[in-house]
Amino acid sequence: MESLNIYEVLAHLKSENKPSYLITVIKTKGTTSCRVGAKMIVVSDSEFYGTIGGGEVEFEVRKILSKGEIGKPKIIGFNLTGKDLNGKFDGEVVDLDSICSGYVEVFIEPINSDDYFYIVGGGHCGVELSPLAKRCGFFVTVIDHREEWASKEKHPFADKLIVCDYDEVEKYIKFSDKTYVVVMTPKHQYDELVVSKLVGKKLKYLGFMGSEFKVKNTFKNFIGKGFNVEDLKKIFAPIGFPIKSNTPIEIAISIMAQVIAVKNNLSEINFSSNPLLKK
Repeated sequence: MESLNIYEVLAHLKSENKPSYLITVIKTKGTTSCRVGAKMIVVSDSEFYGTIGGGEVEFEVRKILSKGEIGKPKIIGFNLTGKDLNGKFDGEVVDLDSICSGYVEVFIEPINSDDYFYIVGGGHCGVELSPLAKRCGFFVTVIDHREEWASKEKHPFADKLIVCDYDEVEKYIKFSDKTYVVVMTPKHQYDELVVSKLVGKKLKYLGFMGSEFKVKNTFKNFIGKGFNVEDLKKIFAPIGFPIKSNTPIEIAISIMAQVIAVKNNLSEINFSSNPLLKK
């Protein structure tokens, strides 16, 4: 990709959903090799594109990113003056031992998401759920055995659309502790088939739609087939928060709220933050 410009590289990385960082110089002062507006993309310590001027600042940026500790957009300043800035600049400042006498600020922006959100069953509730998940920062994949329901027409905001038989679904899922799977196929038998292939796998979230009767019957079937009860306890079913949702959009919101709560490792939900309710 060396021959591509920075925006073409971004487009390529987007198509592969390859986590990376866009670095832009937003302020300079004094003597420095960096210029405002210079950009580079860092995928890893050994894979990067473009330059923000080379030298110590660029090296230090790559060093910081190699630690993988930046998950949100962040501004970092680099002090090349050798002097105490005495709080003159806001935000985090890194002091560098340099022969230059300037100051550089860069904006570091994470590109692409390593949070994978799979909707297995792209029907009416899936149609409402896919844009919500995308707006919440997930890489969204819709899987359905019906081509018309795994289409850009139905899911214009989905990153990936897959048409396959449900008994092959595990081939298309990237299992990790940042993977979320919502099962809402058109038939109960399909739901049970898909969940049976995913239960016990490495997932942050696995949930499926259904009434309490359907869910109890499904778990009964799984236990009868020898599935580990502790693994079954980790499944979110009936899926979503119990807010008496009825319409597809209400159901999608209840699911998305639950997924976000799991993503943020919340163990308890307070339904009102009104200070008058606190004792």
